[in-house]
Amino acid sequence: MLDPTNWSEYFTLWANTMIENTPPTKQIQRFYDRMGSRYDWFEMYEGRAKARALTLLDLTPGQVVLNVGVGTGKEHALIQTTVQPSGLAIGLDVSDVMISLAKDRSQAVICQADGRDLPFVGQRFDRLYAAYILDLLPLADLPALLAGFHRVINPGGLMVVLALTEGANVPSPALVAVWKAAYAISPVACGGCRPLQLSNLIRAAGFEQVRREVVVQMAVPSDIVVANKPFRE
Repeated sequence: MLDPTNWSEYFTLWANTMIENTPPTKQIQRFYDRMGSRYDWFEMYEGRAKARALTLLDLTPGQVVLNVGVGTGKEHALIQTTVQPSGLAIGLDVSDVMISLAKDRSQAVICQADGRDLPFVGQRFDRLYAAYILDLLPLADLPALLAGFHRVINPGGLMVVLALTEGANVPSPALVAVWKAAYAISPVACGGCRPLQLSNLIRAAGFEQVRREVVVQMAVPSDIVVANKPFRE
């Protein structure tokens, strides 16, 4: 039972309840269309986590890679360069502006699609990378989305996902608390992004060897989860 004199408990309960009020996809799409190339400014909060995630993705020439949510294409260009000359990097996004920026930056294959409905046959990709996409979506949608990720990855293939997560060390818990309060008031003003913890959801989707790292940059904690699709199921 909540202590009626402890306002912090009520605040936490309210914020955690309101935080599942995720905005519609069209609103998020419009937000990132307006953001455009300015999204690269978020590197001051996300850059280290993305660099670490790309290292953990363990890319080599000849691989076929799916990048769900290409953003401005900065990471996609690196992926494309690393898997060439015989590999292939395919990206997707829902934002017209981001797709245009990513195509200009990477000269790679980019398609407009929602990660919850991947337009690919099963067992198509050696690697799958998704940065700050799952934390935009309703929690109820994540099991089906991760099942789709599992479907398109080759047996033995690897997936790396990133998301905003709960605070890991001082002062990140305080920042996340403020972020939750802001999100509860206006999810779109926060870019639709709220903190998640993904490891158990990823295990439930059938992935193995699930390992997690948290990278904190400018007090913003990012969850990096690496997982393998089993060779046999």
